Amino acid sequence: MQEELIEELRNPFFVLFVSALLSWCVVNGSQLGDTVEIELKAYRLQQYDLAGTPHGSRSWKVMYEAVSLNSNTIRRSVIVGWRKLLGKNLQLLFGGGIGALIIVIPANLDALTPHDRTRMFDLERELMLLNTDMAVYVTHEQPQLRALLADVSVFSTRAPTAVQQLISAIAGNTFQFSSTLSPSNNVVKPNSPNIMGRLWALDHSAPVILLVAHYDTHSAVPALSAGADSNGSGVVALLELLALFSRFYASVLTKPKYNLVFLFTSGGKFNYQGTRQWIEDHIEKRIEDNIEMVMCLDSIGKGDGLVMHVSKMPADTTPTGKMFNRLKAVTPKHRTFEINSKKINLNADVLAWEHEKYSIKRLPAFTLSHFKSHLDSSRTSILDSVQQIDIPSLQSNIRVIAEALLGYIFDLPYSRCTEKGNTSSCSVVEDNMIEQNRIEYWMDRYASKPRLFGGDNKWLVAEISDLITRYTMEKAVISPVSVSELVLYGVLEDTLAAHRVKPAVFELFLAALIGVYLSGIYFAAQNVHSFLETTIAKIKKA
Repeated sequence: MQEELIEELRNPFFVLFVSALLSWCVVNGSQLGDTVEIELKAYRLQQYDLAGTPHGSRSWKVMYEAVSLNSNTIRRSVIVGWRKLLGKNLQLLFGGGIGALIIVIPANLDALTPHDRTRMFDLERELMLLNTDMAVYVTHEQPQLRALLADVSVFSTRAPTAVQQLISAIAGNTFQFSSTLSPSNNVVKPNSPNIMGRLWALDHSAPVILLVAHYDTHSAVPALSAGADSNGSGVVALLELLALFSRFYASVLTKPKYNLVFLFTSGGKFNYQGTRQWIEDHIEKRIEDNIEMVMCLDSIGKGDGLVMHVSKMPADTTPTGKMFNRLKAVTPKHRTFEINSKKINLNADVLAWEHEKYSIKRLPAFTLSHFKSHLDSSRTSILDSVQQIDIPSLQSNIRVIAEALLGYIFDLPYSRCTEKGNTSSCSVVEDNMIEQNRIEYWMDRYASKPRLFGGDNKWLVAEISDLITRYTMEKAVISPVSVSELVLYGVLEDTLAAHRVKPAVFELFLAALIGVYLSGIYFAAQNVHSFLETTIAKIKKA
């Protein structure tokens, strides 16, 4: 029996079994009671190519150890609060070998102070200009994530001495982030069409006034872009104008001598792809050759007034000049109306305003917006939520546009009818014609969620088409939009899993420990026979 026991101890399979058992006990025992993982809903930075120029984040794969911004970031996932990125050169920072970046933003962006909103706009502006090969995600703050950030920060902090740093690395825990989706190709083919409705004059060959609003949204983080003001307010205003003018076109006695075309375009955030397509289909093919004026609506949901953006200052006798005078005349005294002329930059990858596409074709066109500059960061921001819309301002802007346009198509004499008491005597738009409840419903329905050019907008197209049919008594015209010099990419949102793991140095330490243990077992196995014989001999003598 003694010989059998010795042989078993010398058996290499016994040594391997005990070694594996020890390894499993050490590794699993070190993680006993810890959180194994949390899952984060994350939203990737924009990715598209326009006119051959790449924009945004070129990768979506994440499989790296989590560290804080000020530690060793090479081939690691940096998780950082958004404030810590302020004032940093992101292009230079991201060129330092970072594996991935996860930016934590507040769960409720509407609760930001005015100062923080300004700083968020600054960060978004930097992210919009970013072009990097690494994966960049944004996620909302939550209690579990705050705890994770604290743990990562502690682990990433360097100890005063090398020995303390080594002990901390061996004893501590860290996290490893991994993405979920793994498509072989993330190129997206947009299928968001243009939607068009028409109110006919008695004479179908009468001059046409084209009313336009693009319905898609975009920002540095597209999947978080509700675009309530830009351009949800433009879409809602166009729908409200359609509802209002349908009353006048419903009767032969009140039909104006103009055909009104209501055009909801897609791809507005990518150099107005929908408008380009409509011009190719209708203007260049001379299907529409009697357009007298084009009015584009872009971001009119707040502010103290409106700005008419034109490509050159119009003469008073031109359609644009006449419309400017009417708009200015019907603007209430407590609100403002201005005109801003900006030359078209034909070398720009993206034109400033939608009307410039029509102006290039020598059509009288302008854009109405509360923004004074096309460079305002709010036009492409995740902060543009429906909670930021000023419904009374939107309603007032719609009323001003309706008053001026009705005066134009009926050729009414205009005067400053701004007092509420004078509305019945000199205004053709009664108070109940522009319904606040309807505006609020449409804002909540069509301006409270992302409407990406490359996303699934079938629900929106179907509902707007139904509204057009309802108010025009004709089926809406839905026409596809092909893209020009544009490539869009998907994987704009994903689930990131954070696994609690031991750092790599712990595995080296564990390997060394097991090596020492195996050496001890091997030495004992080689000498166990003589040791037992000596021990038994001593026992017999005793």
